[in-house]
Amino acid sequence: MPVAADKLEALRGTGSTLTTDALHCERFRVDGVTPAAVVEPVNAEEVADVIRWARASRAALLPATTGLYLPLGNPPAGLDVAVSLARLNRVLYYDAADLTLGVEPGIPLAQVQEMLSKDGLFLPVDPPYADRPEGAAVGGLVAANASGPLRFAYGAWRDFVVGMKFVTGEGTRVKTGGRVVKNVAGYDLSKMMIGSLGTLGIITEVNFKVFPLPPETATYVAAFTHIDAALQMRDRIVHSTWQPHAIELLDPRAAAVASSDLLSADHWSLAVSVGGVAPVIQRYARDFSALAAELQAASFTELRDTQEQALGKALREFLPGLREANPSTSVVKAALPLTQVGPFLTKGLQVAERYELPAAGSAHAGSGIAFVYLHPAPGTAEAARRTAQAATEMIHAGNNLSGRVTLPWCPTEVKAEVNPWGPLRDDYFLMKKLKQQLDPDRVLNPGRFVGGL
Repeated sequence: MPVAADKLEALRGTGSTLTTDALHCERFRVDGVTPAAVVEPVNAEEVADVIRWARASRAALLPATTGLYLPLGNPPAGLDVAVSLARLNRVLYYDAADLTLGVEPGIPLAQVQEMLSKDGLFLPVDPPYADRPEGAAVGGLVAANASGPLRFAYGAWRDFVVGMKFVTGEGTRVKTGGRVVKNVAGYDLSKMMIGSLGTLGIITEVNFKVFPLPPETATYVAAFTHIDAALQMRDRIVHSTWQPHAIELLDPRAAAVASSDLLSADHWSLAVSVGGVAPVIQRYARDFSALAAELQAASFTELRDTQEQALGKALREFLPGLREANPSTSVVKAALPLTQVGPFLTKGLQVAERYELPAAGSAHAGSGIAFVYLHPAPGTAEAARRTAQAATEMIHAGNNLSGRVTLPWCPTEVKAEVNPWGPLRDDYFLMKKLKQQLDPDRVLNPGRFVGGL
């Protein structure tokens, strides 16, 4: 039942900016559900006041930054007011010498990277939608645990978040961790917030350790006729003393979708990115060239400077570009043992072909994360039905390969036919207890997380 107008008026008393403008509310539409209002707090106390209002009014809140990652998760069980964190966008502290940084959740990642780069530093994350100045903000990326190719060398958000402040579903302000890397006091509650999709609390501050930018970088692209040969090169690299930053695998259709003349649209492409001083880069070039020749690669290319930057941008923009060109795009994501990346991609692409769905495949090949992109003709119920059926088969296939498979991106019509989170995990009962403890009245993103939490 929509929240009453008099209760919305009471929300104005929290001090936060409130709007019911239709266009503004439409920005936070999720799976066909539009909030009645958008509230924009400017500090943690206002966030707490909004949550306390929601508990008293039995209203459902949607925490959000830019809204770019709102398609993730189940359709909302309730959505009355969107809590936009766009105005919580400050750098709270930054110590380049100590490699530490603290920011509010609404600051765009691109802005953070630009600031850090002036001191030769960076946050080692390169997720989709983060390249553009108006792109994804830090809070939303942490809540979604969104990562990219650099995950292979640096890990995900949990590996460099050192502290956090957030407000629980009871309106309680919590501080966990600190501003320094060696902080060991108490439980690290920030880890449970990462990837929780705003269902346990609303982040108001995140503290990071940051990293030096490598003095030089290069990316090597080897093209293979068969996926097995590409993965054999991946295995030789992973099980060696080489230390690349990223290992990406794309099938010919993914290369074509990326619209990059640096990838072969006729081969499986293995792109290996490295960093270091000049002699190290030169050694990588010799070693990887020899390895590619040994494995009979159809071609081997070294990319530096503008070419390397162009390929990196093409890979980061792959998902945003595909979804913008075709809103019916669905993404099947599988976290797998390294040995099962090839079998999953092969099976997934076969399933897509059987259902007559245009598809492409890729992987963070060194991290064991594989993707099948389904992009049928938009706007037809039949295409949604076939997509759901194909995705269901891929979920079962991934589970049989000892993986965990989800649909992080898919239209609402597909979610009606298949659970985007896949089968419940063994730790679901712990997730449920955490939700009950931190958000007993289910005011934060109700229904959107695993198992309808």
